[in-house]
Amino acid sequence: MKKRITANLYTETRIIWKEHTMIGNADGTLFSNRRYKTKILPSDLPEWFVEGSYYKNQGYLSARGVKHLLYDPNLHTNHMFKDDFLYISYDKPITMINGERGVFKFEGFDEYIWGWNIVNFLKAAEKYSSYDIKGIKAQIEKKRQWFKATFPEFYDLECSTSSIF
Repeated sequence: MKKRITANLYTETRIIWKEHTMIGNADGTLFSNRRYKTKILPSDLPEWFVEGSYYKNQGYLSARGVKHLLYDPNLHTNHMFKDDFLYISYDKPITMINGERGVFKFEGFDEYIWGWNIVNFLKAAEKYSSYDIKGIKAQIEKKRQWFKATFPEFYDLECSTSSIF
């Protein structure tokens, strides 16, 4: 029986913040949007779902239907992607919020990811959404060069090659 895949994000666990706990489904089914129990198993998801750690949950994020991406590098840390963000929109353009200094500096995004998930997701978005990632690749290359020059002692630990892609 074919299962209806309607969400862009499925996770293996759900966090219950009031109880400071994480729960999973005994039958191995996933939660849609980190909240709703489904009858979907990881094996039911199409190949364009990228496995990774999303919002402290192991999960799967769709790289199909991506309309807009925005990469926001952090040039203040001794890790390659630790505090970098990739904002993802399946619909609206992603724009900067003028004059606000909140947690998010952008609006119009549906999901955001960080860390090495960024590279895996970009490759999948290029493949399954035909999204042109050349501009973001150039930004990442610039960050890689900065990281190598600024933190050479950590560079070899995190970047085993001269190119991320």
